[in-house]
Amino acid sequence: MKSNPPTIAILTQATDDFHQRRYLVRLMIPRWEAMGFRVVVVTETGPFVPADIALLHVDLSVVPDKIRRFAARYPRVLNGQVLDIRKRRFSRLLVDRVGPDPGKVIVKTDWNFGGRPELRWNVLESPLGRLVRRFNINIAESICHRVARREARRPWRTKRALNNYPVYANRDLVPVEVWANPNLMVERFLVEREGNDYCCRHWLFLGRREVCRRTVSPNPVVKVDGKLEPLLEPVPEELRAIRKQLGFDYGKFDYGIINGEVFLYDANRTPSTSADPKRHAETTDVLAEGINDFAALI
Repeated sequence: MKSNPPTIAILTQATDDFHQRRYLVRLMIPRWEAMGFRVVVVTETGPFVPADIALLHVDLSVVPDKIRRFAARYPRVLNGQVLDIRKRRFSRLLVDRVGPDPGKVIVKTDWNFGGRPELRWNVLESPLGRLVRRFNINIAESICHRVARREARRPWRTKRALNNYPVYANRDLVPVEVWANPNLMVERFLVEREGNDYCCRHWLFLGRREVCRRTVSPNPVVKVDGKLEPLLEPVPEELRAIRKQLGFDYGKFDYGIINGEVFLYDANRTPSTSADPKRHAETTDVLAEGINDFAALI
């Protein structure tokens, strides 16, 4: 390694408000600094800061061209190939309007996190949003909330975002307009069960370091506030192959194993945390060491 402390640049988007959000990588920054790294956070609207390693940390399903060009200025970019994580790229659960009976189904957005990051980005990147954001960030955020409330009242044919993913007992109950909306998708609802509870597995990784957990919840659509438990089973090779195919260096995969088959539900390059950082202390300690896999190549 170089005599000067190696620098890690976290390349985020100006509208992400990185320092105000509960991103897992924020918990790793103190660990990296204690390991001897210098860490800087840069955006596409700020000055270019040279660094040995850049981590592409953009909270959108598709990375905008401006940020792609900004990232290309760095010699080594973690997740530099992970530019599009829309669900249709990897889902094996997609359902058509006609065909064999799929059983229970769930309606989702093709975009991650219910399409809400894209909705917010579109507001803040509009001419009005840029103007208001420049003078008063609180008013800009208020406009985003107002647009989100209006979005919830949109008819199915024009919805761009969802607060919740509805589950239907069969395909015939899905609103007709859903099928004509390119922002939405219908999947088979396949999920692990334990008694009356529902389970979702999580694989978090950075380089060769990884942590496996599962969340158990009474809700069919498992949320982050469910009961978190360690997973001792090895990561399925099918998931490792998908990670390689999508080009992930850092991230989180949510998945399930049903009747021996592996189904990836969500691929995330900007994992977040709950309000309690202590809940994620072990995960943070393990993953932070993964940066050494890339530092060794400097």
